[in-house]
Amino acid sequence: MSKNELEKLWQSKSLGIEHLPYREKVEVLQNTFTKAFEDKIDINNNGKSVVYPQATKYNHYFSDGLYVREMFCEKNYFGFTVIHNTANPLFLMKGKVAFASEDGVEELTAPTFILTKPGTKRVCYWLEDSVIVTVHPNPDGLTDLDKIEEKMFSCNWDQYDNNDIKQDVWEMMEHKEYQKKIKNEEDK
Repeated sequence: MSKNELEKLWQSKSLGIEHLPYREKVEVLQNTFTKAFEDKIDINNNGKSVVYPQATKYNHYFSDGLYVREMFCEKNYFGFTVIHNTANPLFLMKGKVAFASEDGVEELTAPTFILTKPGTKRVCYWLEDSVIVTVHPNPDGLTDLDKIEEKMFSCNWDQYDNNDIKQDVWEMMEHKEYQKKIKNEEDK
């Protein structure tokens, strides 16, 4: 599968999803794949808990106010993320991955990063062996993964809509002095 094939899947007329709203589209895709590959799908607690797929390996890091999640994923893995309750940066440190999300289909090549908005659930296809690092707010200093996951992720849209964490999305601020320096160098 390539980014092109993921785009075709995302706009699939045979599944009747090309005009569906984002939430419905991603759920139809996930249900279709779950039924078609039932014996190969990693599901935890009947879809009510975060899954750590067999094709991935994770390391977890904790610091005052932060939780960092490092994921190693094999080439050709196809999967769906949980729904993110909070905004967080995602850093692709190594590899290449195609994502389908509310913003459409994009292909990321390391090194790069994207900003995840609350309510994001992605359809992912790893084009190469990859390493992804995400950084999450952890103001309560939690180290119990079940408690962290319960707070930061939702496994279905009802759970997301009823969580008490509501957060604004990203806002970029330019470093004005740095921008002035760049402008002055360009003007020379």
